[in-house]
Amino acid sequence: MKRSPARRRTFFSRGQRVATAWATLGLVVLTAGCGTQLEEERLAAVGNGYSAQVVPTLAPGQVPAGGEMTPADSGLAPPPPGTAPDSGSTGAVASRASGVGTGTAAPVPGGSPGRTKPAGGAPAAQTAGGGCTEPRKPLVIGQTLATSGLIGSTTGYLRQGMQMWAAAVNAAGGVQCHPVQVISLDDGSDSARVASNWNTLKARGMVAMVGAGEPITMGALRAQAERDKIPVIGGDLVDTAWFESEWVFPQGAPTAASYDGSLVEAARARTGAKTAGLIYCVEASICTAIKGNFPRSAETAGLGVGLMKAVSLTQSDFTAECQAMKDAKVDVLWLALDGSGVTRLGRSCDRLGYKPQLATMALAVPPAVAEDQVLRKATVYLASPTVPYSTTDTAGTAEFHAAAKRFAPSLKLDQSVMQGWSAGKLFEAAMAKVGDRARTGDVTTALILEGLWQLKSEKLGGLSPGVTFVKGKPASAPPCYYVLLLNANGVTAPLGSKLRCLKQ
Repeated sequence: MKRSPARRRTFFSRGQRVATAWATLGLVVLTAGCGTQLEEERLAAVGNGYSAQVVPTLAPGQVPAGGEMTPADSGLAPPPPGTAPDSGSTGAVASRASGVGTGTAAPVPGGSPGRTKPAGGAPAAQTAGGGCTEPRKPLVIGQTLATSGLIGSTTGYLRQGMQMWAAAVNAAGGVQCHPVQVISLDDGSDSARVASNWNTLKARGMVAMVGAGEPITMGALRAQAERDKIPVIGGDLVDTAWFESEWVFPQGAPTAASYDGSLVEAARARTGAKTAGLIYCVEASICTAIKGNFPRSAETAGLGVGLMKAVSLTQSDFTAECQAMKDAKVDVLWLALDGSGVTRLGRSCDRLGYKPQLATMALAVPPAVAEDQVLRKATVYLASPTVPYSTTDTAGTAEFHAAAKRFAPSLKLDQSVMQGWSAGKLFEAAMAKVGDRARTGDVTTALILEGLWQLKSEKLGGLSPGVTFVKGKPASAPPCYYVLLLNANGVTAPLGSKLRCLKQ
């Protein structure tokens, strides 16, 4: 039975194929595969006084019982009697997830909830100040990332960060008057699936890839971007490939600076530290790259290299590696592992009574890892290319926390959520550079690239040290990092949003 726009709802059904649409979010999530089941979160999206059906958000690696989630029509419920639109908001967006440019539109602020304007028709009406009163054609944004497999628990929350960003921009009228549809696909860190996802997203009308999570398979994603000249905008920033291609646009500092930075901070914390050790995975090329660069990293931290050991992310125990590091008198131990590996190694070393100063990348500490009491007791130094998620002392971080409180109040935040959010903010910043044309016409990949190439030392309101993009060249950013610390208090930011920078 066909429902009226005011009464249509989306349902999260069990035991069958799930059809869902994200009302004010304009978000479609397609997932496949299975992995670690984390706590199910909800994005409670409320835009401009029009309440949307709250649909359960899948945890990293989780899929509905019937398979993948597929697009369906959705609508917005009218506001309760006497409810006024949010102050300062320019319109909630309801989009038809199954067809871009089909004419689905949002309620017009100040008018009847039933009054709409075709999204793909005439230029959007604007206020005197340039705000949008009616939406234009939706923007299809793609996202491929590992939400299952070896590192799904580490990178999966990039998806939630993108969801939160999409909810926030759509509740405010979209990006330059265009509602956003994010299609997120799980690739399980499989290069063939990365390529397949890319082709699927391109066929669906993707104008840009945003918020990619590819610590293991970034090379495969980069190859797709270079072939089709479609930009990859922001993401995990784990692989050095983020700063090696003109078609890849990172939202933070160079990856190597974060690796060096966490080692530097750990060395400062351990009085009399002389020797650094490295335990690195065999599954990812970035781990091998970290090994090759480690002598220089140790020198930067004022340490000698004691021992470097290769391990598998699938190992259940690291006792032999911990004993070898102990015998080599390693004072500071850097871990090129995923979150689960970091946890298991910390416990293996603790059982031996070996307590080096630990250091790793901030993305390797998702909420479940941050709760581990052995790691909290050991203290782990972290560094990140984007501002610590826990800080609130910049305009950008204040906006992040306001959005989290409004749209994802039950979500446990971590640095990967910030990576997803800040990737969306980079896309938003690029669109602002070409806003006049975007608000009066369709947004193409070429227009997005033009906006990106105009960004110089872009700090995203304090989320980034500053990134610069130049046509024909890879991205550039200062060799800086943000400091995070896992201790008895959980993950903290001892320096707030203050940067530390390395000598070039």
